[in-house]
Amino acid sequence: MTILIAGGGIAGLTLGLTLHQIGVPFRIFEASREIRPLGVGINLQPNAVRELFDLGLEAQLDAIGVKTRQYGFYSRLGRPIWEEPRGTWAGYAWPQYSVHRGRLQMLLLEELLGRAGRDCVVTGARVTGFESAADRAVLHLGGGEAVAGELIVAADGIHSAIRAQMVPEEGPPIWGGAIL
Repeated sequence: MTILIAGGGIAGLTLGLTLHQIGVPFRIFEASREIRPLGVGINLQPNAVRELFDLGLEAQLDAIGVKTRQYGFYSRLGRPIWEEPRGTWAGYAWPQYSVHRGRLQMLLLEELLGRAGRDCVVTGARVTGFESAADRAVLHLGGGEAVAGELIVAADGIHSAIRAQMVPEEGPPIWGGAIL
């Protein structure tokens, strides 16, 4: 059984590490010719950290992130308006991390390539669609290439070609005017 993963972002790479850990063959197809450390700061909630710890990445997360002790809003004078403990300080078994998204993605990529080999991630492979049949799934790539496997996982981001094919009436993402 080979799992075909569309997208080499955080979700696709983490899935690849998990599949490798349990012995399931996979390949990741990433549109970018080179995976680079792009993005901004993000927070990894304890439930996500648990999965990364299960992959043996605790020391690496400590090296690239900061354990988040609390969230808070403060007045212009620095007085607390609202504060809430996070991670282990909030009673969870795992911490919460604040980390640069790009550094996390590069950590996941380096770990995956080191564990599963360099051929598990194919870059410059833009997913354009898919087909499914009773016995196989086919991932279509730009340039007319087709790759067959038993299952396709869509982790190809906000402009997902797979989502667009599955739910064409949804259309492209629409800016709502706010970032949370």
